[in-house]
Amino acid sequence: MTDSNVDISFVFPCFNEEGTIKSCVQELEKVIKKIDAKCEIIISDNGSTDKSLQIAEKLPVRIVHTKQRGYGAALRNGFKHSYGRYIAFADIDGSYPLEFLPKMYAKALKTNADMVIASRMTGNIEDGAMPWLHRHLGTPVLTWLINLLFRGKLSDCNSGFRLMKKTAYNSWHTSSDGMEFASELLIKALKHKAEIVEIPAGLRVDKRDKPPHLSTWRDGMRHLMFILSECPKLFELSGLSLLIVFSLLFAISVFMAPLRIGRISVLNYHTQIACIICSILGMQLWMCALTLYVLKPQEHKTKLSNLALTIREDKLFYLICAVVLVVGCGLLRLFYIWYSVNFAKIDMLYDMLIYVYLIAVLGGGATGLLVVHIVKKLLKIN
Repeated sequence: MTDSNVDISFVFPCFNEEGTIKSCVQELEKVIKKIDAKCEIIISDNGSTDKSLQIAEKLPVRIVHTKQRGYGAALRNGFKHSYGRYIAFADIDGSYPLEFLPKMYAKALKTNADMVIASRMTGNIEDGAMPWLHRHLGTPVLTWLINLLFRGKLSDCNSGFRLMKKTAYNSWHTSSDGMEFASELLIKALKHKAEIVEIPAGLRVDKRDKPPHLSTWRDGMRHLMFILSECPKLFELSGLSLLIVFSLLFAISVFMAPLRIGRISVLNYHTQIACIICSILGMQLWMCALTLYVLKPQEHKTKLSNLALTIREDKLFYLICAVVLVVGCGLLRLFYIWYSVNFAKIDMLYDMLIYVYLIAVLGGGATGLLVVHIVKKLLKIN
């Protein structure tokens, strides 16, 4: 078969799947016969050390070898070597009902969708097919987060059974090697305004006689980190909001503390400590956003963030020197006052909190901005 006459390329990522590879391929063969389309089956082997390759060589499949370890790496390499106008994939553990492939293909043709997802959450999930934590916490929370941040309307962000237009997939420029590839596909598609539809499919009990490759907490965290990495605006807006609001409140409290309203004491040192903590958190979130913007310069950002990222080296030097000078003068003043009373006990709580703010918030911000520009230079980004 050549590039011009294949409609669907179905990719199975494979890593030591000798127990299920034959049954999955045979099941898919039966399903393909029901589709009025030319199909190919690709086994993307990820360095299997069992009998998976020997079994695959006796099956009507095309084998591609993927050196880079990982679920995403295996799929991306399989897609790279595919010939079809559409590419589909599913895990090779027997858990996905492959009989839904004809319906997915028909849905893609009818709606001109860029991606069709076989949703587990809206279909029949067999008892024991999905751990309680995945079904009621992990997948729903990650799906909700993707829907919220990227304006999706999905029910299952972690489904491992999908069909896509190859031209659309190529435009998304995916790069993840691990399990987070499932989230990357959705996020990149949503960012490109792709048409995504779902069909209810469900999930069967894993037919392997060994533990799954998925690690709940490690892979869940990888999904979460990737989702957040694709949304620097979340860090930017939350960080700047905390920084500006609580810095202003701290400044007000400096001039008015301590203040009592009836029996309630407000704007005292407790308020100032809370403001400092929130301002530090805001500054850290903003620095995180700036770092992500360095890595993703195409993302839209506020004028303040753009100014921080494009500041000239000489002005950055002057800014850091000014912060160091202010903090240094403040510390010298405190030391002089302490020295003038022969290092006796002094009551300067409110003055101390001002210097804590200067060191932790302004000093931390200046250091963070310096690190951001160092990263920018290392990546040779102008």
